Amino acid sequence: MLQGLEALLKQGRIFDLAQTMKQGMPGFPAHVPFAFTLNIRHTDFEIPGGFGVTNDVIIGSTHSGTHIDAIGHFSKNGCIHGGYDIHTASTGPGGLLKQGIDQTEPILRRGVLLDVAAYKDVPALEPAYAITEQDLESTAKAQGIELQPGDVALIRTGWGKLWDDPTSYMGAGNGFPGPDLGAAQWLVRNGASLTGADTCTYEFNHGDGGAAVHGFLLADQGVQIMENVNLEALAQEKMYTFMFFASPLKIAGGTASPIRPIAIC
Repeated sequence: MLQGLEALLKQGRIFDLAQTMKQGMPGFPAHVPFAFTLNIRHTDFEIPGGFGVTNDVIIGSTHSGTHIDAIGHFSKNGCIHGGYDIHTASTGPGGLLKQGIDQTEPILRRGVLLDVAAYKDVPALEPAYAITEQDLESTAKAQGIELQPGDVALIRTGWGKLWDDPTSYMGAGNGFPGPDLGAAQWLVRNGASLTGADTCTYEFNHGDGGAAVHGFLLADQGVQIMENVNLEALAQEKMYTFMFFASPLKIAGGTASPIRPIAIC
């Protein structure tokens, strides 16, 4: 997978694809809200010699902010990917015994941006807009790119710019844009080994928690999903192919991990 990546390094530019994690940031209702506090201030803990030190605490879900789902995050018909029974593949305190996030190696692959919002000539897709196979095909053609086996496919809806407006970003009860099942199947057929989007849920839904795309990608195909990816700078510069790097925290049994992905062009 690493062969030919050096050809992507044309300008040596680095794009940070992570959203800023902060108190009050958007988060899916089923996940523990993110909280941050300065636990020790410089005036609380002094060290001989005139030194001071600070420390802080974070609380939240492993699905907080820009993150990657573990393969075992979703099950289908009583099994997670690989045929592991949900009754024996996961525990409470121990988390996932199979397909946990600690099994995800650091990711270094070719990345591709599919800027569907730009192709549609809109600032952002409408809530609950279903991105179809045809949308992805047409976007790739308009951008002059083709997916290759092993690619990381990132889909831009335009919602990333709403990050600092949590109510709007979370759909305000109207749902989220994202790929439909046909689009997900197109990604897999064309070789995507990992995919992500600039929304909280990755797949489209009307606010009713639809999960067909998650089930297909994670449980059926073992293709991991990234959510809340910041694609605005890449889109502005029309950087459609790049070297992609991300590394999840090695949390034993974790169902996901925050990441700080980068694109290098």
